[in-house]
Amino acid sequence: MMIRTAHFFGLLGIVALIGASHAQSLADRLRDAGSVSFRINNADYAVKIGENCVQTFASGTTGAQNAFVINFEPGTLNFTTTLNQVINAIASTQTVRFVASVNGNRITWTAQDIPQPVCTLITIEGTGYPFRIDSIYGTIAVDLEQIACTDDPLGLLNREVTIQLNNVTATSEVGFTGFVTDGVCTPFFPACARAFNIQLASYGGARLEGDVDCNGCVDDADLLAVLFAFGGSGGAEDLNGDGTVDDADLLTVLFAFGSGC
Repeated sequence: MMIRTAHFFGLLGIVALIGASHAQSLADRLRDAGSVSFRINNADYAVKIGENCVQTFASGTTGAQNAFVINFEPGTLNFTTTLNQVINAIASTQTVRFVASVNGNRITWTAQDIPQPVCTLITIEGTGYPFRIDSIYGTIAVDLEQIACTDDPLGLLNREVTIQLNNVTATSEVGFTGFVTDGVCTPFFPACARAFNIQLASYGGARLEGDVDCNGCVDDADLLAVLFAFGGSGGAEDLNGDGTVDDADLLTVLFAFGSGC
């Protein structure tokens, strides 16, 4: 016990020098983890045609879409995906870039328009219709929530996740303007489509280095956990996985002290 205490007080003195610089917001932690799993569980959709898109062509719900991994551009929360990944009924692999803005724990991604028209098939109630998509618009808004460390519920990320992205349906909507076409993409009449009331499931973040109890904050509890396990083998306190709880594990906690808090 005396050895453990000596280690504790011998190393504790540097906490004040390193702790404050490590505090991060949930958005920072989401960005630093580099990716999230993502799935639209359901959304309402409406397709309208004719001059000024006033005539209803089809409406309903999308149902669950395929889950996929969103990889962020380095150092940002921006990402690029395809039309088909967002809405599986659209056959096109045209890429769409989403640019993030952050306000506290809310992230709003805004779609950037496509550079040129895209001819594709859109499946509506089992029938494929030729469309030319001329312009893309939309936003996806989420509120970030700290959750206990868990394996990715969508089963896509090979790590524990610590942040859940909760949908903000009131401001989330994606859509396009263009034309219904013939089989060779000759425009027949204007068309507009949108998906709204988007309900999604998404998870990201990662266990913080040094966060023994995985509560999203490297603090006294983590330091004490390593101290009282000092000299033991294995367990959550063996942060570097070398089989022994030792100085290396204590230093891991100390140099991450304050992260996420």
